[in-house]
Amino acid sequence: MTANRSGMTYCSRALAVMAALCAPVVAYTQTPVTDLRVQVVRPGLNVIAGAGGNVVVWSGTDGLVLVDTGLATTTAALVDAVTRISPAPVKFVINTNAHADHAGGNEAFAHRGAVIIGLEMTRDDEGRDSGVPVGNGDGSAAASAGHPVITTTDTLALHVNGDRLDLVHVADSHTSSDMVVRWNDADVVALGDIYWNGQYPDIAVESGGSLAGTVAAIEAALGRSNARTVVIPGHGPVSNRVELAAYRDMLVAVGRKVREAVENGVGIEDILDSKPTAEFDAKFARPGAIVAPEEFVRSVYRDLASKRPGR
Repeated sequence: MTANRSGMTYCSRALAVMAALCAPVVAYTQTPVTDLRVQVVRPGLNVIAGAGGNVVVWSGTDGLVLVDTGLATTTAALVDAVTRISPAPVKFVINTNAHADHAGGNEAFAHRGAVIIGLEMTRDDEGRDSGVPVGNGDGSAAASAGHPVITTTDTLALHVNGDRLDLVHVADSHTSSDMVVRWNDADVVALGDIYWNGQYPDIAVESGGSLAGTVAAIEAALGRSNARTVVIPGHGPVSNRVELAAYRDMLVAVGRKVREAVENGVGIEDILDSKPTAEFDAKFARPGAIVAPEEFVRSVYRDLASKRPGR
């Protein structure tokens, strides 16, 4: 996921890239650095919105832990917001994925002494945002200082600040390399970009994402959640189990419609004309949403069509 770096909106440039390369790219508009908003969700646990993807700040006796670091262009404002929450040093940074709106501030926090934790495959990609075609400057490789230095290919436990954090790789969901972070005692889960609250998701098929993997990851999160669980999405307001279940139901319903159409040999333009998201648009196609309904449907189509027998 990437941010606008010029006067031209990223949406315009993304459309130009799609036309030139016939490869879908989702547009992410840069959020003004003055628009960071802090919400307390548990004692010592805050969510900062407006820096790109949601950033979680967890403070305690062992120091600060961040889940994601937002866009590089909002780093100065994010550092200020984190310092206002606690002047303690940031000890660990955990990345739910390596896209620019979740890992853009890694280098700045690494230079301040933070240890970056992520999936091994994000180092294999040398820090490049795999959601952007090669040749587009917005997807250029991150500086090596921002790469994870502690990595896992599956799960990892972090015992700090009197709680246990479980870091779990959720394969083939938003991308092939996404991480879910769960606080066991606090009963909080950060789902990253497998959950876009109040919006249609970006399923980055070109980066190994899939609808089935996204639904499976959400099902796993629901299985470990209850009415008290705080659910933190990658984008959108802090949420809960009921809203997450409704989001899952939307994914399943739209996926079923697109799958039936694909199995009957219906092309993407006719599928779009049938408006498979219509019953959900009032909730998930709100003004300002990053992913348009049509682009969400196209991503589901690309995923399901690629798995059709004979392809």
